[in-house]
Amino acid sequence: MNAGRSTQPQKNLAVEFLANELHVPTKEVARLYGIELAKLKIGAHITGYLPIFAIRNVRTLLCHLRTTRQISA
Repeated sequence: MNAGRSTQPQKNLAVEFLANELHVPTKEVARLYGIELAKLKIGAHITGYLPIFAIRNVRTLLCHLRTTRQISA
């Protein structure tokens, strides 16, 4: 059984929720999620919570970018 496959619907739900919450295209959130998850997997011994941390990191990144754009506008 592939563990990644069982978390796929949860990942999609989290990505869609975050995209709607922050008004960002789903494809962009999914791309950033993939990058963050890959970074977190490097050297990780326990991977069960990595998707949660990846979503948190993407939210932080997008909120920071939004704040930066509002300041510079």
